[in-house]
Amino acid sequence: MRGWNAWGLVLVVPAMAVAAPGGAHHLSGSNTEVELEVQHLGLRLFGADFHTLEGDFALAREDGGADLRVTVEVSSIDSHSGYWNRELRSAAWLDTERFPTMSFRSTAITREGTDRARVEGELTLHGVTRPLTLEISDIDCPAARSEAGGCRFRGRGQIRRSDFGLPHGFFQGGDTVQIRLRGH
Repeated sequence: MRGWNAWGLVLVVPAMAVAAPGGAHHLSGSNTEVELEVQHLGLRLFGADFHTLEGDFALAREDGGADLRVTVEVSSIDSHSGYWNRELRSAAWLDTERFPTMSFRSTAITREGTDRARVEGELTLHGVTRPLTLEISDIDCPAARSEAGGCRFRGRGQIRRSDFGLPHGFFQGGDTVQIRLRGH
């Protein structure tokens, strides 16, 4: 279990979920999944999910006019272990009392065909803001999709815990955190 004490980071990312007025899609924990994977020596060490998030995603048919903003409640992290959930929320790791949320806002969204996009933006985590690029694929957001259906997509990105002042090292797990997203 020593490997668990090597936790990592968190992330927030886009989801394309329930259609809202004006072509925007509302993101929430019920229609968007955000998960992370901490790696050590190139292998998966462990993973966790965030259950509470809110945001909006406006998808333009062409480049320009698209926007993504998401806020995640960091204490909603779920590593599927009560012990590790408490550790990850503690001041030694994510310090959810001082930093209750993390947020992502896009600065540029570039469509790459009809079902792919590159989302560049800024992630604020643990009081630190750094650039983050998300690669989004399998986008299926028909304009006529009902609120019951929402948009579908898959996404991925990568951060380094050291960039956000979070613990990392040989005995704490690797610095690299893979982020995966799924909208349904």
